Amino acid sequence: MSEPLHRIADAVADITESDAVAALAALGLQKDRRQPAKKAPTTPLPPLGTTSGVSSDVEWV
Repeated sequence: MSEPLHRIADAVADITESDAVAALAALGLQKDRRQPAKKAPTTPLPPLGTTSGVSSDVEWV
């Protein structure tokens, strides 16, 4: 763990949960705030009945 993280961990080690919530709220953390899920790029499947020209050899071990 980096030195700044050690200092933060030491600073909050002895505070109550409500104090921690208040400190995080003061830093801008919202309790139920959620980031929108990022859509991962995907490769579309080829149309049915056509070949993609891609082959794969898989060995199950």
